[in-house]
Amino acid sequence: MVEKDIENLLSLYPDEFFPKDGFKLKGQQINIAGRRADIIFTDKYGRTIVLEIKQGVLTRDAAGQITEYYGLLKQENSNQNIELILCANIIPHERRIFLENAGIECKELPLSLIKEIAVKNNYRFSDEDKEGTQLKKGFPRLSKPLKSTSNVWIFQSKPEKYDLLDNLRRENVKTFTIKQYKKEIRNGDIALMWKSGDRAGIYATAKIVSDPDSMLVLGPTAEQWVKIKITKNLIDKPILRDEIKNTEGLKNISILKQAQGTNFQVTESEWELIKKKLEEHP
Repeated sequence: MVEKDIENLLSLYPDEFFPKDGFKLKGQQINIAGRRADIIFTDKYGRTIVLEIKQGVLTRDAAGQITEYYGLLKQENSNQNIELILCANIIPHERRIFLENAGIECKELPLSLIKEIAVKNNYRFSDEDKEGTQLKKGFPRLSKPLKSTSNVWIFQSKPEKYDLLDNLRRENVKTFTIKQYKKEIRNGDIALMWKSGDRAGIYATAKIVSDPDSMLVLGPTAEQWVKIKITKNLIDKPILRDEIKNTEGLKNISILKQAQGTNFQVTESEWELIKKKLEEHP
């Protein structure tokens, strides 16, 4: 487990860690007040919530740096309602008091809680080998890999930004943005093309035919892309969100848990159920 795994789990499953706050993901690694914020959410009150993550025991130096950053954050965004939450595996009592006196909420994330949520959602830590075994001593196997050599992903498009249906009709879906899992998505993997909004669901399947780092970085946002080849066009008979939501074994699929991302991982068991549905959608 590395710090990025904690960041990913918090981004994907905020309700597991903050069940009463109604967090909605705005982004990860966003520049704000002169540094990259690990995660930014909005909460049910419309506030901007900045999460800073520290793996292991929170040190005195880190606590001081976080407090200084929070001061700059408030100063540079005085017209916005911004709050900061510090997350660490262990937060010593005196540092918690120091941070909370500065107005910073503290959230302790024990390793047992992180592993429990990872297991529940079939999340594979980045330091696991291909057999799902932790490479660092002391961590159990968490998830089974796909039996084939290909992983499966959901690629989500939002109609206001990209008209997936129109492009499918014109057979013009040839590339797709990668914002999450840039190190995991690979040439040969399978993509399920998902449209959000009205009648959300899977409208095509595709094969990924390039690695993300094989594409040029485009535009000021430094987005990466992969080439894809549509293998099955479902535009006339999509697998809709409600059908997926009402299928036992698919109720916890990642895109239903956190719909704000672009790229979502599909587990082996979920893929087996979706394959059966694809057979029913000629």
